[in-house]
Amino acid sequence: MKRLVALSIVLLLLAVPMSAAPHELHLKDGRIIHTDSITREGSQLSYQQFGGTITIDLSEVEKIQYERLPEPRDISVKDSENGDVRGTPEGNDLTQVLNTKLDPSTPIETANLAVVTIVTEAGYGSGFFVSDDGLIVTNRHVVRGSRTTDQKIRGKMSESAQRLQKLQTSLDQEKVRLDNYQKELDDYKKRFSQAMADSQNRIDPNQKAEVESDLDQRERNFNQWYSDYTSRRQTYQKALTEFKRNQRDYNQSSQKLAAQTRFEVVLADGRRESAIFYRVSENYDLALLKLDGYKTPYLRPQNDGELTLGQNVYAIGSPLKLNNTVTSGVVSNSRGDFVQTNAEIYPGNSGGPLITGDGHVVGVNTMKRITEKFEGLGFAIKFSRVQAEFGNYLN
Repeated sequence: MKRLVALSIVLLLLAVPMSAAPHELHLKDGRIIHTDSITREGSQLSYQQFGGTITIDLSEVEKIQYERLPEPRDISVKDSENGDVRGTPEGNDLTQVLNTKLDPSTPIETANLAVVTIVTEAGYGSGFFVSDDGLIVTNRHVVRGSRTTDQKIRGKMSESAQRLQKLQTSLDQEKVRLDNYQKELDDYKKRFSQAMADSQNRIDPNQKAEVESDLDQRERNFNQWYSDYTSRRQTYQKALTEFKRNQRDYNQSSQKLAAQTRFEVVLADGRRESAIFYRVSENYDLALLKLDGYKTPYLRPQNDGELTLGQNVYAIGSPLKLNNTVTSGVVSNSRGDFVQTNAEIYPGNSGGPLITGDGHVVGVNTMKRITEKFEGLGFAIKFSRVQAEFGNYLN
């Protein structure tokens, strides 16, 4: 009987479908490992299996196949208020949809189809598709905030806090002086009133008028001083309130950005989709997002060795919230991990592509250096660094 029960339990367990781990790790020795989590640190790869973490060298890996979410259904959502039908009647091939809708006629216009605006808790930036299955490369600081900028902002907030503290101390000391002056003035008034009330004292009328005039002048001085002090105190209170509000808002937006896992992306035709946070680089100002379930247009790379000084290049992005803006310039130099360019780069361009005239990407626009004498020099992280950092995911 016990054996029958045990057998029944085994059969019951076998009948229960087990959910497969979503990712596949294909090793060079022929093994295929199924896991829920894969992370990379330098040349080491870690994955979860049997409740623990196993770390191997990246050289042992043949390829990584990440979970592909089910293709989304053809979306056709009817707005109950205005009767509009919104969705993707053409299907989930965004390459075809965008080409049909925007009808690009040049390599630059075609490349523009792959560029997106990224909306975050802290603002916005740019990005672009680097694979046909929805991988989007952008700057790390777009989706996680800039460490350098954060240090500068917090440094300025600290300086502002110190200035406000000094102003408060100065106002507090001034209030003490005001209170002392008022006390002296009140004592002066009291002595004068007592002298006038004392019938045995006879005050010369001229002397009395002189004292009253002096008393009146002192009172006017006090009232003017107190009015000026009150105005400065109110200005200080407004500045303090604004500082605390800005500090709170910045801290909240920084915390939300650090925890944000989904980002709104605006496509070249204005369509809005939701992309997930996918990977971030510890070595470069780079990150990956993923728009699941669509076939997407993507930019192909230009070989670093094929770049020449003076070559025409184009920066695409969303400066000042102007989506898919194109500016032009030349390759000014190649400096280590960066391509230097004089193409205009503004806030909002971060994460967008720097491309050649034939639409191949050479770098990820990441920063602009401004001096007192020069309008600014733009820099883009070479796309070869993107390939080195995220090559396993770009397949």
